[in-house]
Amino acid sequence: MQKDYDHKEIEPRISKIWKESGNFTPQIDSSKKPFSMFLVPPNASGGMHIGNVLMIAIQDMLARHYRAKGRPTLWIPGTDHGGYETQVTFERKLEKEGKSRFDFRRADFFNEIQKFVESNNSSIKSQIDAMGASVDWTRFRYTMDERALKSATDMFTKMVSDNLIYRRNYMVNYCSSCGTVLADIELNNKPQTQPLYFIKFPIANNEKEYIPIATARPEFIFTTTHILAHPADKRFAQHIGKILKNPITGDPVEVVESKRKFDPATAQPFLVPFAPSYLNYDYGYTLYNSIPSKNLLDWDGNMLERYPGIKPLDARKKEVNVLTNLGMIEKVDETYVGTTPLCKRGHVVESMIMLTWFLKTDDEKISLKKPALEALQKDMVTVLPRWKQKELTNYINKMHDWPIARQTVWGIRIPIWYDVSDPSKFIVWFFDKNGEKQYGNLKTFLDNGISLSEIESGIERIYAQDDASWTIKKEPNKQYLQETDTFDTWLSAGNWSVAAFGDLNSPDFNYFYPSEVMVLGHDLLQLSVARKIFLALYMTGKLPFKTVYLHHLVKGKDGKKMSKSLGNATTLEYYLDTYGADVTRMALISYAASADDFIFEDERLQHFQRYIQKLWRMAEFIPVADQYSPQFSQSLKLSSGDKYLLELFDRLSVSVGLNIEKYTPAQAQEIALDFITILDTYIQDMNDQADASISLSVFRHVYSNYLKLLHPFMPFITEELNLQYYKANSVLAS
Repeated sequence: MQKDYDHKEIEPRISKIWKESGNFTPQIDSSKKPFSMFLVPPNASGGMHIGNVLMIAIQDMLARHYRAKGRPTLWIPGTDHGGYETQVTFERKLEKEGKSRFDFRRADFFNEIQKFVESNNSSIKSQIDAMGASVDWTRFRYTMDERALKSATDMFTKMVSDNLIYRRNYMVNYCSSCGTVLADIELNNKPQTQPLYFIKFPIANNEKEYIPIATARPEFIFTTTHILAHPADKRFAQHIGKILKNPITGDPVEVVESKRKFDPATAQPFLVPFAPSYLNYDYGYTLYNSIPSKNLLDWDGNMLERYPGIKPLDARKKEVNVLTNLGMIEKVDETYVGTTPLCKRGHVVESMIMLTWFLKTDDEKISLKKPALEALQKDMVTVLPRWKQKELTNYINKMHDWPIARQTVWGIRIPIWYDVSDPSKFIVWFFDKNGEKQYGNLKTFLDNGISLSEIESGIERIYAQDDASWTIKKEPNKQYLQETDTFDTWLSAGNWSVAAFGDLNSPDFNYFYPSEVMVLGHDLLQLSVARKIFLALYMTGKLPFKTVYLHHLVKGKDGKKMSKSLGNATTLEYYLDTYGADVTRMALISYAASADDFIFEDERLQHFQRYIQKLWRMAEFIPVADQYSPQFSQSLKLSSGDKYLLELFDRLSVSVGLNIEKYTPAQAQEIALDFITILDTYIQDMNDQADASISLSVFRHVYSNYLKLLHPFMPFITEELNLQYYKANSVLAS
């Protein structure tokens, strides 16, 4: 064998051996306890970067450990269609090519993204293989494959039958540039210095006096009808009950008592307009207090009133001029730092009140939250680190009804059909037979001789009034148009812990479900873990996994979370090419004990690279042992040094196994690797032994078992050494 370990030659060859062996495809054996888990599917918006693969290293360590213990071990690989994020990534690709999403019809745009995703899926599969992941490719799943789509439809159908799905007006985060609704946690709230205007609100019947009201959005002042002041706030409580005059409309503005909790430490030093028409926080207050709100923007993000047809920023300039001319601006604070919500593409996101689809999370008859909370309170699922369990419980407890619709083209289209018997209740966007884009009331188009089939074939978007009829099962002799909204990606992702195992009555599901553990980054506790728990309980009555292991995140060299969208990600291929999969895995796992997110340093990789070479060169003693030593047996005349080495290794094996099973992978790896120093010392002292041939026999025996112990952490080199020096008939992975 060559002097140095060559990962570029060895790893692809070993990977091929594993793939052909079939050892990663477990058989159902009712006499044995299975070990199962699924790979949290990587987003198919692109190939994986180094920040994506820590979970792969940890999961493969677990899979190889339990497989070696004889448990039928299933690790399900998969990829996620990615919904909104994938569409955003694809649109960026188009922009670089000088194209736009608006150059495509809906169906064509969907097909283009599908090709993009198929290419990325192929890349991700290759990367998973290159990492040495012992997944079962015969059970590969994709969140938009036929079985996954059926699973999502079955779940939604059950929700509809259980009266958990409804449609109503709600204030949502809407990006008019992307044409989609975003959840709060999908926003990038960017701190930004912006002018804060102190606007004079005259006191009714005494217009010489006024109260200054501060706002960064003067373009919406015309909607102000109320000001909230807390009775415990000594600065402003005296104004409660006063009637002011809106400086733009002249309408009365009432200062009313706030029913919110008052915290002097966080209270703003000025009064602000109560803004339920453009602030989500205030809109939520109106749901329990009778104060009116209204939608201010159209689908293109333009003003509906006051300055119709223009963007809020342009309207702001006009309104500031009006207020200045009226002498109604007391002062402007140019140093005020507010936050501007942005979408993933960097567009400004506004609040919009619109009809959208919701999932009830705490219905009186069927609550999704309560069973999940009870399971967490009874410690039926373990979250590691343990303190994260409280965070998860608090999030589920506070979770409101979930807006599950997105206005993206790419995604799982909601299986709802609108009965268009009364076409006046619908607004449609479509391409006509001449390729012209049309927008307007459905009835008007039908009255003008455009057929429903022409509209359906070119449909881009449909929007229905609140009293429009809808169904999940079409009736004969009725005309329908399908909802164009897609599911929030996290709905299908939330169902993944169930859907990954196939049909609920399948042999796989009955034997391998639930998973033993779910491994993922701590940033997905709310988006992923919470939803998987309550949706799995809803669909199966069982928790989806017994343990959640949350790992820290890899940061870019700039200190920020590594992300393809931020452009600070280092490709996985760089590490695989420079250091190889084993070194990359070991370095990643070593960070699992970190107290915080971390920057992946080359110095650490080089440390493990040196270890790999040391382990490789140590194998040179095996041919010597084969030639000059007997087969190992406890009946050999062992020296005290021989016995001590064997005892140390036995204790090491137990300790490493316990640490793996306690989900302390960094500690397991560290104590396993430290043993090489003891083994090295043993080799150096071998010549001092009374019978060096027996010591060689002990070394050959211990080294063989050491390779098995190390295999979960560095599978490629241990496999190669096992095959070459021990002439194994089966791979270590079996």
